[in-house]
Amino acid sequence: MLIELLSKTAKIPEAKLLSLSSTASRRYKIYTIPKRTGGERTIEHPSRELKAIQRWIVRALINRYPLHESATAYRKGTGIRENAERHRKTKFTNRYDFANFFPSFSQARVVKFVTEQSKALGIELSERDLEFVGNIVCRNGRLTIGAPSSPAITNAMMFEFDRRMHEECHAQGLVYTRYADDLFVSSFDPGRLDGMEKVIVKNKRGIPHLRLRLNHRKTAYLSKKYRRVIAGVVITPQHTLSIGRERKREVKALIHRWVKGDIDPSNFHYLRGLFSFAIDIEPEFEARLEAKYGKARIGLLRSAEFDSLIGLR
Repeated sequence: MLIELLSKTAKIPEAKLLSLSSTASRRYKIYTIPKRTGGERTIEHPSRELKAIQRWIVRALINRYPLHESATAYRKGTGIRENAERHRKTKFTNRYDFANFFPSFSQARVVKFVTEQSKALGIELSERDLEFVGNIVCRNGRLTIGAPSSPAITNAMMFEFDRRMHEECHAQGLVYTRYADDLFVSSFDPGRLDGMEKVIVKNKRGIPHLRLRLNHRKTAYLSKKYRRVIAGVVITPQHTLSIGRERKREVKALIHRWVKGDIDPSNFHYLRGLFSFAIDIEPEFEARLEAKYGKARIGLLRSAEFDSLIGLR
């Protein structure tokens, strides 16, 4: 049913879809990017054709599965700002990280989860459909960092864990959110976050499609006395959201180099993304940039014409 629907809507012969499915793991570009904390992260980036099918599967199938409100990454209506906003008025935050998050979701568990969720929703999928979905969204038997389908699938598969964490934290007057593999638990009073690692381990126990392991080296204990960084957003001691001084300096330096015509073209899209992030977190920062570099030029960074006018200075 699913393969036939995709073939009809995308006008791709079923034989070609099945061929793509059987060779999907070979249709990735593999590269590394530096981690903020040091070292490198391996990215497995699917081909354009494979990526389009992954996105179609998310729209047609995965987006119909329940998501918990505590999951704030990679979904409409939430994001980095909303994630930090929920913790803004608190005073203490613990951050926890799951090791090798996306690859910990095996193809077998993804397919089993899709089978169960689809049945619960009355969606009819054949064995051929399920094999197709597993091959398309996984590489070498696991979810990958780089496939657009991985965040949506993990958000859905984390629903029961998020529900358990939210209910337990809410009952104790704590704030819980999850941004991909990062968990944030905040309190208004000292000493309320002790033993939270045991709570996390308890709540992931017994969920058959999860094989999660905490990376204890990345656990952080943050307090109002110092700046708290939550998924890249700084919560100041005054309970405001900020991108931080370092990021502001980076934005200004990139804009300055762009104005002078001395910026690597590969950094243009990074500049635009960083600028959008900055003014989303601190809208008033845009006015300061306009005062320094001109309203028209800063407006261009917002404009849909930026791509075509990328060389304009």
